[in-house]
Amino acid sequence: MDQDHPRRRRRHRRFSGEDRISGLPDELLHSILLRLGSVRAAARTGALSRRWRRVWTHLPELVFDSGSFEDAPPPAPASFARAVDDALAAYATDGPDTTLGLEGLVIVVPTAAGGDVPAGRVARWLRFAAGRVAGELVLFMPRPRMPPDETEAVLHRAALELPACERAKTIALRLNLGWRLRLRPAGAFAALTSLTILFARMDGGEVTALVCTRCPRLRNLRLGVVLVGDRGISIRSGSLRSLSLSVARTRRLEVATPGLEYLYVVGAIGEARVSAPKLAGLVWSCATYDPHRHRFEDAGRRRLQLLDVGETSAEAVMLMQKFDGVDQLRLGVCIPPGVEAYKSFLNDTTKLPKCQTQTLSITIPWSCHGLAPVMLHLLRRCSSTKKVSVQMFDLSSYSSWLRCPSYCPCRLEESRRIDGIDLNSLEEVEITSYRGSQEDLLEFVEQLCRCNAPILKKLFFSHTMFSAPSSQTKALFEKIRSMCHPKIEVEFYDFMDRAWVRFDGFD
Repeated sequence: MDQDHPRRRRRHRRFSGEDRISGLPDELLHSILLRLGSVRAAARTGALSRRWRRVWTHLPELVFDSGSFEDAPPPAPASFARAVDDALAAYATDGPDTTLGLEGLVIVVPTAAGGDVPAGRVARWLRFAAGRVAGELVLFMPRPRMPPDETEAVLHRAALELPACERAKTIALRLNLGWRLRLRPAGAFAALTSLTILFARMDGGEVTALVCTRCPRLRNLRLGVVLVGDRGISIRSGSLRSLSLSVARTRRLEVATPGLEYLYVVGAIGEARVSAPKLAGLVWSCATYDPHRHRFEDAGRRRLQLLDVGETSAEAVMLMQKFDGVDQLRLGVCIPPGVEAYKSFLNDTTKLPKCQTQTLSITIPWSCHGLAPVMLHLLRRCSSTKKVSVQMFDLSSYSSWLRCPSYCPCRLEESRRIDGIDLNSLEEVEITSYRGSQEDLLEFVEQLCRCNAPILKKLFFSHTMFSAPSSQTKALFEKIRSMCHPKIEVEFYDFMDRAWVRFDGFD
């Protein structure tokens, strides 16, 4: 009886070295290993006991990235790829039956190891994924230093074949600018709903075949590649909902997507034809818009949720005029130095359509022209907006002395007049300034507060000089608060410790 006493039994297990954790079901052990965050750490648990040696090879997810080495020094660059090879080989030998599938395979090659991973090695990893991944595949090479439109002569050429991943639902590839990505002659991505391919060279015809015939369930597509060979792309899909294209050297672009809701296009496009009757968001950050070469066949007179026309120009205004209204309008204002440049800005934006806009977002890199006259001119054209968001970036080392001449139209008194600006719908203003001129900011806020804005409720102001003492920040914020009507709620934020923090330095 004494031997069956509960206290005696617990003492016996403690001193006999009985491993109660190893007796847990595999599902619980997998949950424990997944919390380690890396294949390397999970494989090291094999030293605990014979029971643990192959537990990690049945994990539903395999992750290889820089976070895998938080508990120990990372391996030498040349050994990172070898560690991935060994782990995948062990998983292929001792892992579960391939019919079960991996929920996730993530390989993020560290920058230091990028030069030791040729295309042939990556091809083996992709073949492993093709037969096993039934969820998410992420394979990221280090971000290249070379821009994607570099001439092919300076690129190291290599071929990389993309096998059909029948069961993968999400694929994200960031490759190498010198690699030519090719498709296998046969096979489909039957379950794929989201695809991202960045930094690779592809033939336009293969891009068309991939999207139109190999991915029947694709909903989200993001391409950032350089075209070779046939430099035309045709995107025909009944399943696509989101399409993002940053494709260098595109001569022809055809988009025929009846269910597409969001379209993002950046880069020079020779000719484009877009048929997307359900389009709700459009970002057209191309070199220009030419209504004779770039056609939106189903634009009609309908309202968009989002329209971003890149830099404001006469061509951008023509694109805006194709739509009846927009909930959020984004404009980029970049006015070069010189009187003629400012006159051109005035002429182009005077033709802005007076559409009903919920949010007006303005991005202004540093300009030698004043902020107040630019913004007042735009507000006069978009006076029905409910929210105004302004982002001002001043990263120029010449801003302290390079200013437009006194006879520039932006210096004239009439450019600061507020008559004709009735902001009867304006409820909120958000201003973000990186190293912006305090004089310009104060002048704009003063003029804005003088405008007729009867229901303005909130002013959010974020400003940083990155080196200004808190006393200067406090003085600036107090000046702004004193300009605002007492009924307006004013919040101030400063950039500290790599984040915007609310500034409470008034008490």
